[in-house]
Amino acid sequence: MTRTTEEESTGPAQPAAPRTPALHRCVEVAQALAHGEGGPVDVVHLFFSVACDNDSATRSRLVMRATGAHHFVTDDTYRTVAEAAGGRGARTRAVPLAPAAVGVLSRLEYWTTRTGDDTADTVHLLLACLETGAGDKEMRKTTRTMGLTERVVVSNAMMVRHEITAADRQSNHRGPILSRRRSDRPAPYHFEAPHRVIGPRKGRSISLRSQMSSAAHISSRLHSHLVRLHVWVLCWQQLCIIAVLSVLIWASLTRTPWSTLWLISLMTRRQTAPLTLRLVTDAALVIASVLLDVPWPLVVVTLVCRVLDLLDGRLALLEIRGDAGDPSLTEGTLRSDRRADRGAANFYRALKIRRRLTPE
Repeated sequence: MTRTTEEESTGPAQPAAPRTPALHRCVEVAQALAHGEGGPVDVVHLFFSVACDNDSATRSRLVMRATGAHHFVTDDTYRTVAEAAGGRGARTRAVPLAPAAVGVLSRLEYWTTRTGDDTADTVHLLLACLETGAGDKEMRKTTRTMGLTERVVVSNAMMVRHEITAADRQSNHRGPILSRRRSDRPAPYHFEAPHRVIGPRKGRSISLRSQMSSAAHISSRLHSHLVRLHVWVLCWQQLCIIAVLSVLIWASLTRTPWSTLWLISLMTRRQTAPLTLRLVTDAALVIASVLLDVPWPLVVVTLVCRVLDLLDGRLALLEIRGDAGDPSLTEGTLRSDRRADRGAANFYRALKIRRRLTPE
């Protein structure tokens, strides 16, 4: 009876992927929230039900903590969701869904496939809310301060896959533990997620969360080779930067003060400027060096450093593409994500100064 009522309330567009009990509970909590406001279930109700779920070990809650986004939800909101979770029942499950909420539930199958899962869980509902909420004014206002993007959530969803509660676990990982063959045994989940402090605890960590590759895909042979190559490139790049600064100081003191112009090349890195602007800057500096008699060793060392910077950017982009499962990801998109992260980090620092950080 309960399943029939829920299917009628969610409309005809049902995802083919099965849902975890935790996801069903979040939909019921969203209906309870909407019932308390006297209206249909909207995207914001689904978002708060999954972002502030009473079970702190669901996949969505672990992702919220891993990204530091849990700090930006007020204690009152957590209490409201907890009260709705305690008071949900058959009457609230009959609350209808707004067209936007139906659209969110219809995207569960897409996000389940995108993350390589078989069962739709709470993190897929979180992703669907972020995707659909881009066109909702109230949702945009809610998520803008968090700086959450779908790519960051997907990357962290892979990282916390083996720490989630049993109610939110994938259905294909529920076999008997003591199976005769190792291949029949379930994945090594923690049956009770450890209650430890996870996620960014500093503004700098939040400002870099979309630029850092996780270890979720390290089992992939290609990804492990990329990481190893990237580490070597970063080491050589740091040595090259030290060499550039040393030659720059020597050239400025012994040849011409105009050598300090090459500091501009070091400052216009991939985190702050697009590729075209960096190449135009270097071309202009080469021409200026010929006219101003800047020593050629400085020009050569700086251009080598630029090549390593380009290689560093390409390897980092490939790693984050693998984490987010998005082959169309560009450096411009990552710079946009970084601006969102920087805004969230500033808001985090403001909350910390006012002593209003949420510890949930």
